[in-house]
Amino acid sequence: MPAVVAGVALALGVAVQLLPLVLFPTVLSQDGPAHVAGAWVLLHSGDDGPTGAVLAEHYRADLSPVPNMLATLLLTALLPLAGPDGAEALLVAGLVLGLVGALACAVQALDRRAWWLAAAALPLAGSHLVTYGFYNFVLGVIGALLVLALALRRRDGWPVPAAAGLAGLLVLTWTAHLLPWVFAAGSALTLAGVRAAGAVRGGQPVPAALGRHAVPVLLAVLPSAALTALYLATGEGPPAEGEVGPSWARLGALLIGLRPFVTGWGAELLPALLTVVVLAVLAAAALRRAWPGGPGLGPERIALGLLLAGVTAVYWLTPDRLGEDFGFLAARLAWFPPLLLVLWAATRAPGPRAGAAAAVLLVAAASAAAFTRLPAQSTAAGEVAELLALAEHIPPGSTIAVLQYDRSVISPGTGFPDPLRHESSRLAIRAGGVDLGHYEAVHDYFQVRFDGPPYLRQRLDVDPQLRGLERIPPVVDLPAVRGDLDAVVVLGLDRAHPGVRRAAGTRAVTAELSAHYTQVATSPSGLGVLWRADPASGQTAGGGSAAAPTG
Repeated sequence: MPAVVAGVALALGVAVQLLPLVLFPTVLSQDGPAHVAGAWVLLHSGDDGPTGAVLAEHYRADLSPVPNMLATLLLTALLPLAGPDGAEALLVAGLVLGLVGALACAVQALDRRAWWLAAAALPLAGSHLVTYGFYNFVLGVIGALLVLALALRRRDGWPVPAAAGLAGLLVLTWTAHLLPWVFAAGSALTLAGVRAAGAVRGGQPVPAALGRHAVPVLLAVLPSAALTALYLATGEGPPAEGEVGPSWARLGALLIGLRPFVTGWGAELLPALLTVVVLAVLAAAALRRAWPGGPGLGPERIALGLLLAGVTAVYWLTPDRLGEDFGFLAARLAWFPPLLLVLWAATRAPGPRAGAAAAVLLVAAASAAAFTRLPAQSTAAGEVAELLALAEHIPPGSTIAVLQYDRSVISPGTGFPDPLRHESSRLAIRAGGVDLGHYEAVHDYFQVRFDGPPYLRQRLDVDPQLRGLERIPPVVDLPAVRGDLDAVVVLGLDRAHPGVRRAAGTRAVTAELSAHYTQVATSPSGLGVLWRADPASGQTAGGGSAAAPTG
C-alpha cells in the first residue's frame, strides 16, 4: 500500500505539472519562443515564397558543435510533427518527464526501493529557470542525472560497453549546456577517485584499482573534454568577468527555497519551504547507521558528500553574473545542491511508510506551487494572445520589431521571467517574417544568426552589446532602419509609467512612427499597437522590403 500511495501521488504530481500545457494555447516562458524561432528558421530559410526569401536574406545557419544546441535540434525534429506551438509543448512535457525519469534512475542506482524520491524532481519541473525557458540547461541536467545513474551503478568496474555509454551520455550532456556537463564529468571523476582510493585501502594494488575504477572514467570524459577545448579555442565562449566572493543572501535564498524553486508568478514561497524541509529531513535521516544487510554504499556516500559540499560552496561564492554572457550562473548552480541532497538521502532511504509520506509531501508542495501560478499564467496567456493576434495584419516576408514599454503584469520585476519578453519571435513565426528582437541570432553559441555585419538589428539597436531593443523602455534608433523595417509593434506604452511615456527616446519613436508608418491594428485592450511602413518609405504595398538587401 505505501508503494501504491507513492506511485499514485507521483503520477498525479506529473499531471499537475503538465496541466498548463493543456490549459493554455502556448507555452508560457520567457526565452522559449526564441528557441522555437531558431529551429523554425533552420527549417524554412530558403523555402519558396516571401517567408523563405526573407529568412535567407537575414539569417545564416551554423551547426558547428557548441554546448547549447540540443534543444534547437529537438525542436527542429518536432516542428514538422506538431507545428511551432506543439513542438515547444512536447519539448517542455519531455523536460518534466525527463527530470522525473532521470532522477528515478539515479536514486534507484543507489537503492531500488527509493524510486519514490523521483518526486523531488517535480518542484524543479515548473520552477524559476523552466519558466525562463532555459531548455538547454534543463536538458543538460537530465543528461547529468543519467550520467550519475550510470556511474553510481558501476561499483564493480567499467566494462567497455558501459564506459562507451558513459562517454556518449557526457557528449550528449555537453551538447545541451556546459554547466551540467561540468557537474556530470566532475561527479563521475569524483566517484571514480573515491572508489579507487577505497580499493587501495582495501588492499588492491594501485594500478589495478585505477584501471578498474578511474582510467575508464577518465577515458570516457576525454571526448567531451576535447569538444570543450575546441569550443573555447574558437573564442565563442567569452571570458568571464566578475568578482568571486561569499554571499550570505544567496545562501539564504537557497536555504528557504527561493532559489531554485520560486518563479515569482504566485504564492510559491510556502511550498518551496516545505520542499526544503522535506529534503533536509530526508538528508538528516540518512546520517543514521546502515541497517544489517543494507547496500554497501560507503564510497558513494563519501563522493556524494564531497560533491554536495563542493557545489554548495561554489554556489555561495559565485556571483549571479560573470560578464554579459554568463548570466543566471548562481540560479543554475542552485539546482545541484537539492539534487545531491536527494541522492544522499537515497543512500539510506527511510522505510516504505515514511517514504510514501515524504513523496506525498513533495508532490503536494510542487502541485501547490503549480496551482498558485495558474491565475498569473492565465493572465499572461491573455497578454500573449493579444500580441499574437496582430500577426494576421503583417504580410509574410516582413521584417518586424516589437518595442516593449512595460513588463507583463505577472512579472514582479528584474530577476523574474517575463512571458512577453521574447514573444516577438513567436509573432514573427505566425506572420512568416523576421524578428529583429530574436536574441539567439546575435550570439555565436546558437545555430542561427543574423547575416552580416551590418544587419538590421545592429542599425536599430543603439546599445553596442545589442541589448537596447530588449530594454524596457527600448533604446533604439528607428530612423536608422527607415525603408528596411516593415512592421513595428508598440507594446505596453499606454500602461507604462508616465516618465517612460514622456522620455525623449519614446517621443522620438512615436514621431518616427507618425511620420513614416501607418497604424493598422490595435489589440483589444490596447496592449499592442501595430504600425506598418508606408510604401513611400521603401516598402511594397503588400508588405515586405523593397530595399536592396542589407547583408
